[in-house]
Amino acid sequence: MKSLMSTPIHVINEKDFPLDKVRHVEVTTSTNRKYVFTLRGCQRFPSGQIGFSLPMRKWAELSLNQTLEVRPYTFNPNIQYIAKIVLDVDFLDKKTTLEPYDTEKMATEFVRNFCKQAFTVGQMLAFSFQDMKILKLIVREMEAANIEQVTGNGKPCEKEQLKLDYSKGMTARQSIINPDWDFQKMGIGGLDAEFNAIFRRAFASRVFPPEFVQQLGLKHVRGILLYGPPGTGKTLMARQIGQMLNAREPKIVNGPQILDKYVGESEANIRRLFAEAEEEEKRLGPNSGLHIIIFDEIDAICKARGSVAGNTGVHDTVVNQLLAKIDGVESLNNILVIGMTNRKDMIDEALIRPGRLEVQMEIGLPDEKGRSSDLKHSYCTYEGT
Repeated sequence: MKSLMSTPIHVINEKDFPLDKVRHVEVTTSTNRKYVFTLRGCQRFPSGQIGFSLPMRKWAELSLNQTLEVRPYTFNPNIQYIAKIVLDVDFLDKKTTLEPYDTEKMATEFVRNFCKQAFTVGQMLAFSFQDMKILKLIVREMEAANIEQVTGNGKPCEKEQLKLDYSKGMTARQSIINPDWDFQKMGIGGLDAEFNAIFRRAFASRVFPPEFVQQLGLKHVRGILLYGPPGTGKTLMARQIGQMLNAREPKIVNGPQILDKYVGESEANIRRLFAEAEEEEKRLGPNSGLHIIIFDEIDAICKARGSVAGNTGVHDTVVNQLLAKIDGVESLNNILVIGMTNRKDMIDEALIRPGRLEVQMEIGLPDEKGRSSDLKHSYCTYEGT
């Protein structure tokens, strides 16, 4: 099943199409759309039926038990042999490994797995590389080969190898936004404007590759503060941001949980939250994945320094430790800290300066339009159940 998923083929019984004569077929749907696929035979497969891999069905918009017109297809070697193919590569599943990939080995493996296969611009493929996570490939563009220039006599050369081009010097990276995410189903009723503002200010720089960010001298936003009355959707928005991004599972912490009765443990709890991000940034540098840390009731641990009675100073040292991790001497570039509070006035001013929780968004009570949107989301959820 894994090998079938990773090739642009469909399965038939050889009684329908003898593979020694027919290698490719043209499939016509009920809407008169035409697609070319490569055949693979299976004697156990029912005659008169066709089996497609999931990426093929998704790309061609085919449903189960759909009636199709299938006929043999022959490629024209003079104009339909590929000299160059450009592919967009991403992970098939969200939040998978962020280990670097060897693009030269990937190109060689691609040629070996997909030799003599049919391709179309926009086609979606699944590619299993070195027993690692399955990758999603989308054909962006192709260039036809000039057979006369390749062989000198107008006949295709059997030993000619296809080359997979990739951007040299650029590092393979995962898209910051989950491609399967549906913004219409976020369930954030009445907060569309706030969410759009957060997206533009906090994630615009993370859309670009690290090389471009370094050349332009951009700095990523490391912190967001959501404040407003209780029950207005601050926690919901923070959770949806975590699900929307191709990042590690967000760490959600209630502010009071950080505090500990033992001396130094409160500061150690802060350091533990950032330990995984620190280790990954040392190992992968600018190609490290995004780590999201969500503090609910952040005012419980980040009160203005000097405002808490007592001589232990634990609240002050917790604030100092958090500031050092977000924007200190060895500050991290692969983190996003989201704080939520209904008492912004109690938070230490140093925490909301540029480079820290610099994006501050008030989540207030919704207006009439917002309440209508919220009611619509609630009704859709109820109707779905």
